[in-house]
Amino acid sequence: MAFELVDTYTSTTYTRSIMLLAVFLRRHRDLLAGGILVFIVLTVFELRSTPPSLTTPHHEDGPSQESLPAHTNNVLSLPPEYQQLPKEQQFCAERFGFPYLQNLASSAVSYCDTNSASSLTCFRTKIDASQRIDSFCIGGPATYDSKKFALDCSLRQWSIEASQGIPRLEQFPSYWYATGPSFLFNNYIRMNAAKETPRKAPAEPRNFSILIKREKSNYNVWHSLMEIFALYMTLDVLRMTPNPATNRPFFSTEDFANSQVVILDDLLDGPFFDLWTLFAKQPPVRLQDVSDATSINLENIIVPLPGGANPFWQGDWEPLPCDRSELLQTFARRVLNFYMVDDNLGPEDRPLVLTFIDRTAKRRLIDQDPYIERLRAKFPAVDIQVVDFAAMTFPEQLKTIHHTDILVGVHGAGLTHAMFLPPHSTVVEILPPGLKHKGFRNLAKKLDHQYFSSHAAEHHTNDSKGDWQSDDIFIEEDRFMELLDVAVKSMYHRGLRNEDVN
Repeated sequence: MAFELVDTYTSTTYTRSIMLLAVFLRRHRDLLAGGILVFIVLTVFELRSTPPSLTTPHHEDGPSQESLPAHTNNVLSLPPEYQQLPKEQQFCAERFGFPYLQNLASSAVSYCDTNSASSLTCFRTKIDASQRIDSFCIGGPATYDSKKFALDCSLRQWSIEASQGIPRLEQFPSYWYATGPSFLFNNYIRMNAAKETPRKAPAEPRNFSILIKREKSNYNVWHSLMEIFALYMTLDVLRMTPNPATNRPFFSTEDFANSQVVILDDLLDGPFFDLWTLFAKQPPVRLQDVSDATSINLENIIVPLPGGANPFWQGDWEPLPCDRSELLQTFARRVLNFYMVDDNLGPEDRPLVLTFIDRTAKRRLIDQDPYIERLRAKFPAVDIQVVDFAAMTFPEQLKTIHHTDILVGVHGAGLTHAMFLPPHSTVVEILPPGLKHKGFRNLAKKLDHQYFSSHAAEHHTNDSKGDWQSDDIFIEEDRFMELLDVAVKSMYHRGLRNEDVN
């Protein structure tokens, strides 16, 4: 009886519900039709906006659409353990990483008073072990006459700046080979030239003259590249720093086309001269050939950081803990791109390439030829080449080194080429007896290359002068073979190689 009552109640309730629904539909036909239309539009929009990966049929060996999880396109970030960047010592970051540029960009100081028609802004850094303050400057508008550049700049009073350790122009330090801002301001730039610099609105496009006084080692790859590298970083900082007077960077990519390097020295071009034009597309001019201001791309002048202030001169005589450098990697990439060196290193299973630097003038390796022949006999699968970089153009040197796995040489500037090796290569240095130089060791480490070294033995010949810079080098044959054995075997994991070490 109870079951019959429940069924009767349920049937009656169901009938009444149907009747009420029919009444509702009759009374709200227009509202219902609108709702159905909205539902159809939203459904079509959803289907059209669904990512292709969720609507395109999958391959037979892939998951079907039904098996894909919901919210595939809403992937969250990696767990925090994966997002931790390796820690870098402050010493290393402030010299060889992005903080070096950022700290320079934040150090801009105006040197002219408010009554001057010209401006002069200088930047500074103090990373040298001796606490020397290195600076570079940009100023303008400038005029040119009698082999000098003139700025209408009356230097402002120095009070708080002095207490903050900001140097006056006359306190800028000197550098070797008569280079650097101090030498340029004393010999090529005239201040307080009020009558010579008319007040005028900045021109469009802006023009820049980059004043370069090179070291005498313009054929030395290390010295030359350190100077060029210092200019690149100078311009990078100017591109990072807004000029308060214009609310735009002091220098920008658009300014490349209207910038010109002005060479102040009388040295020959040298093999690296083209690199001065990476950021300055106007043909370089030599000041000694300039007859009047129309020959110079005047308006703004840039006095760059000197090569001797380049942070990569740091720690030449002691091992540094720094194991990477974004600055160095960027510079190497710029140089390779400038010369359009192909980044394709060939098949992963190609033979290892060992490049031995052949020194033909000084610090030659005694018995070099028989040593190399024994090395070839021991490692027949390794492509061993002996190259004289001095007999090659710089683009040819880069192409050779960028396809090298192991770079070997007696201590000298040729090992600078380590910066253009492929990632995770090996550098081998044979040092003169007792020489404690660590520059190339530190360079290799900052590029994540392996580095091995050995000191030569004391060895005197009739030509010996007792000078490590010029005397030839002797290392016992077995020690030479042991050194190269370590270097070659350290690369057995390179590419697809997987060879036994014994």
